[in-house]
Amino acid sequence: MAQFIGNILIRGKIECLTGLHIGGSKDKVEIGGVDSPVLRDPITRRPYIPGSSLKGKMRMLLEYATGNVEMGDEKQNKERGDVHNCTRTDCPVCRIFGSSAAEARTCGPTRLLVRDAYPDETTIGLWDKMDSELLFAEMKSENFLNRITSAANPRFLERVVKGSMFDLEMVYGMYDVDDGQDDLEFFKHVRTSLLLLEQSALGGSGSRGYGHIEFRFAEPLMIAREAYQEGLDAVKQRAQWPDKQTFTISAADLSVASLQSS
Repeated sequence: MAQFIGNILIRGKIECLTGLHIGGSKDKVEIGGVDSPVLRDPITRRPYIPGSSLKGKMRMLLEYATGNVEMGDEKQNKERGDVHNCTRTDCPVCRIFGSSAAEARTCGPTRLLVRDAYPDETTIGLWDKMDSELLFAEMKSENFLNRITSAANPRFLERVVKGSMFDLEMVYGMYDVDDGQDDLEFFKHVRTSLLLLEQSALGGSGSRGYGHIEFRFAEPLMIAREAYQEGLDAVKQRAQWPDKQTFTISAADLSVASLQSS
């Protein structure tokens, strides 16, 4: 029988070391001359990083790192190119990031929840003062040349500017589904996927310099099952972060091994 043990709360910052492009719908963004706009909050019109984009890239990188991407001929690749799903309890990909409803979830619920990341107050101030013809973003022009005629095919992409910071929050759930495996031990694979992402790219056009990011974290907090059973006040008490929170922990140093149930 599976039993919930507790949640580990992880807060951090995502810093854009280069321009970031996570595409939105051109039909819904009224910006003249932009071929590919960025995704924006429909209320504030500010760009944000959807949790699905971040978690999806982390999962894909971990699938490759753990050898869970099957490849073959063209026909096989169409069949094998889907998201990895299995029923093994020792599979870090399915245990952490979840498996489809079509697979028997023998490893329990999805462990990692990644929330949408919105710009912090410093970044909002930076964007408000930015001299740009676009709202809270820059326009990046690119030119594709015909190799024979040299005819130009210019296009314009919208990017979040270098130096922008986004508030990151993740929740790592721990469950007792098998006596031989410990979710605290599996957290190292979350760290691996974060490190891989720092050396890869988030969003589109990564091979052309877009989407280079860096993570910085605060000390994680743990809320045990007993706190949730006590009620909302107990949860709030254990989930209190310092008034002046510092984000000094790199992705390489992010660890939950020392956390104790409280």
